[in-house]
Amino acid sequence: MEIKHDELKEQLRISYDSKTPLFIWGGVGIGKSQSIKSCAMEIAESEGLKFVETNTENGHFGFLDVRISQLEPSDLRGLPIQDAESGTTKWLIPNWLPKNPDSKGIIFFDELNLSPPSIQSCAYQLILDRRIGDYELPKGWVIVSAGNRAEDKCSVFEMSSALSNRFLHTTLQTPDKESWTSWAVENDIDSRVVSFINFKPSALNIGENDNRDRAFPTPRSWAFCSNIIREKNDLGLLKRLVGSAVGEGTATEFIAFLKLQKQINLADILKNPKQIKDVEGIDLKYVLLGTIAEKYKKDKKILPKTFALCEYLEPEFAILLLRFLKATDKNNFRKTILKDANGQKLLKKYAEIFT
Repeated sequence: MEIKHDELKEQLRISYDSKTPLFIWGGVGIGKSQSIKSCAMEIAESEGLKFVETNTENGHFGFLDVRISQLEPSDLRGLPIQDAESGTTKWLIPNWLPKNPDSKGIIFFDELNLSPPSIQSCAYQLILDRRIGDYELPKGWVIVSAGNRAEDKCSVFEMSSALSNRFLHTTLQTPDKESWTSWAVENDIDSRVVSFINFKPSALNIGENDNRDRAFPTPRSWAFCSNIIREKNDLGLLKRLVGSAVGEGTATEFIAFLKLQKQINLADILKNPKQIKDVEGIDLKYVLLGTIAEKYKKDKKILPKTFALCEYLEPEFAILLLRFLKATDKNNFRKTILKDANGQKLLKKYAEIFT
């Protein structure tokens, strides 16, 4: 069954509580690994434990991200040594496995189906029986895995029925514009990128079978793009940087989108908010939102003026702009909107974004 990103939290929580292994399938770059880690952090918070990405002691919740495709069989099974006294063979357990019987956490086997059958078979016993040789996984831990599908052209190995039957299975949907935007504004994704994706949602993720270029759009590559274009405004440089992340074709569209800024006089609009009604075309309005958000990052004093602008924007655009502004500086946003007359009107009109 396919699930959305917000539904994954419930699915992972149930697997953790029941200690049932879970495999999450999905396309390239849609946020499988990041979503699982985020869910683990929420479980840790609900358990009143500190989230750590190591083996844990009491009071911590561990998250072990194990790229199993990079392991050798001995990295799972351990190394055999001879016990001189008993004359039997014992196994040296890998150091990364949790040993504290009272510890809690998640072992995340990422890219499990990228590993060859010899590695997959070593994981059988640990995944289903929670033990391998003399080692036993502490009761507070669960195993979760993720991987791409054969149609994603990722050179995956076929998972045997014996291994597949050891997991619950679910497929994570590619995020839509709305869910990705919610994530993006909370994770400081460049507002120009968010505005562009809202203008052209099809640019968020390339079609599953359309990948012909080394660089292509996915939620992950747009996050890369955001990181490298921050504070950069030269269009030539931007085109090269965006192209390196999401491909030349998409970069060309992105730059054409940004060039529309020349048709907008932001200073005049901030002085006379009613002028925003003269901005015609969905593309120009999305460009305007991104321009205002970037301006606000450099000049926090314009915030009251943006509240006045929202009075003349359609709800869809007003809400997106307010989300941009709130995510940039939550403390300043809350303090200013409570004191501003236009801001107080917006609090009542768009209460859903302030909860």
